Amino acid sequence: MTDMAGNLIWQMVGLYLLFYYTTVLGISAAFVGTLFLLVRFVDAFDGMFFGFLIDHTHSKYGKARPYFLWFGIPLGILAFLLFFNPSFGGNKVIQMIWISVIYTVFSLIYSGSNTPITAILPSLTDDADERANLASARMVLTNTGTAVIGAVTLPMVSFFGGKNQQTGFAIWGAIVGLVIAACFFLAFLNLRERDISEDAGEEEIQGHLSVKDSFKGAFKNRPWVILTLSFICIQTFWVVRMASGVFYINYVYKSPAIVGLFLGMTIFAVPGNLLAPILSKKFKNRDVMDVSLVVFVIGEVLMPIGQKSQNLPLLFIGNGIAMIAMGSVFTIAFVMIADTVEFARTHLHIEEPGFLSSVPVVGAKIGMGIGGALSGWILTWGGFQSTAKTQAAKAQLAININFVWLPILLAVLIIGILVFYNLNEKKEMAEAEAKKNHTKVAEA
Repeated sequence: MTDMAGNLIWQMVGLYLLFYYTTVLGISAAFVGTLFLLVRFVDAFDGMFFGFLIDHTHSKYGKARPYFLWFGIPLGILAFLLFFNPSFGGNKVIQMIWISVIYTVFSLIYSGSNTPITAILPSLTDDADERANLASARMVLTNTGTAVIGAVTLPMVSFFGGKNQQTGFAIWGAIVGLVIAACFFLAFLNLRERDISEDAGEEEIQGHLSVKDSFKGAFKNRPWVILTLSFICIQTFWVVRMASGVFYINYVYKSPAIVGLFLGMTIFAVPGNLLAPILSKKFKNRDVMDVSLVVFVIGEVLMPIGQKSQNLPLLFIGNGIAMIAMGSVFTIAFVMIADTVEFARTHLHIEEPGFLSSVPVVGAKIGMGIGGALSGWILTWGGFQSTAKTQAAKAQLAININFVWLPILLAVLIIGILVFYNLNEKKEMAEAEAKKNHTKVAEA
């Protein structure tokens, strides 16, 4: 529920915030792109800060669980404020200041509410298969929420606002915000953490490290470093792709009527979410990630073919294949994060799950900043005109780069980065089991 709630607003931001700022409010794409990048520089590593706080939190509710209450409800409020923008008497400067402040605060609160979602996983189970299943279930609900946002946002904006899209977005943002706050509150009430320190049974395990030692321990964890770089690239091309989807259908394929249906195809990620744990049992997680990225590239290539030939089924098939692949990519990425946390405990003797589990938020923030900036800058380079119903050829090329070709390039780059990911979780699990059995025999 927490990840679904977080992704309701994450996808609202990823799919529609660039569109809302540029097309509805009339803010320049260059300003918006620069804002996205600057905010990411301000808070790029706040996920690590919140992870550090989680590792050092002691409360009757646990370590990670209280953050769902402390940050989940404010996140719901900010979901409304992001899409509530007073005109300020037509003063664009004040309006841009308002946008900048709200977007910055949203980004900080998002980290505080989402870092514990990954950090709490080791406190729920120490079984590798259960962790994979939980990651799968998490992503199923995530993509269900994402699909709903993609499919119904514009119809809801039209329903509530009529021809006034600004009013429609504000009302819809308020509704989404209430759902987000309720989901986080219910998760807080129903989750329970177990004490993983009782499972360790090893005096040499180090926990509650200083900030300096946490960073030193993290960067000694080579699989974690490689995965962090990969996650930044994953989030960058995902943000670029999601932000440009509405532009692609409106101005390149030129069929606004299918925007909701096309963006709602995020639901196709669910089969990928369900498939990842099955593949994870048979193959190394890195190999599952590589194959998923190759399948994603195949889906992406099919879409421009469908667009050029005006073949609507091929366009949808390509998008569906890409979505299934991305479902697998994100699910297996969260499993791999848990693998690196376990690697730190068994090989480096460091117990800092909150700090190490901040990878998704760090990657998401940096990726969102780079991706948002690239989207805005590429649109500006192409001469995109928010008031024009038909875009020039160069503007259409810019949209194609954002939606198709840049994601393909980054997917190939990730495959190259993962060549250096040398963690074989199957071997690690076998060695851990053998060590456990040897200890039992020795004690007997």
